[in-house]
Parts: sequence; structure tokens; C-alpha cells
Amino acid sequence: MFNPISSLPDDTLIDMTRLPTIVRNALNTAGLETVGDIRATSDGELRRMRRIGVGTLAFLSKALGSGPRDPSLNIRKRKLSGRQS
Repeated sequence: MFNPISSLPDDTLIDMTRLPTIVRNALNTAGLETVGDIRATSDGELRRMRRIGVGTLAFLSKALGSGPRDPSLNIRKRKLSGRQS
């Protein structure tokens, strides 16, 4: 298995990475098979997948080197910043 690092080629099978099992299973269930499939999938599509939350999205971005994802998806941060004192 490969470590989840940014140097993985796009044709690397998700099952050959060391992504957490729950993440690999969620991605495979959604029909994604390769690291390139993950990189080509929009943040919105990833977030709509079962078991893919904001934290998992951030983890995938960091692990696969796909750069910063859409910050508007950070729901918790938006809710906290809108809080009144």
C-alpha cells in the first residue's frame, strides 16, 4: 500500500493507498476508483457522498496534494464566525 501523499499518480487505485478504510470504502461505494477520480471530483460532489464530511474533505486535500478545497464548505467555521457575543 502507498502512503497517502501528494506524489501519488492519478492512476493509483484508491484500494492501494493507506487512506483510512472508512474513507476508501465511501469513495469506492460512490464509484471512485483512482486517486485521479478523487482529484477530479468537485468539493460539492465529495461532500454529498455518505461518510465524507468537512474533516475528511480537508484530509483528502492534504493527503493527495489537491490544494485548498472550497472554504465555504467549512460549515462549522461559518457558524462560529456568525455567532453573536
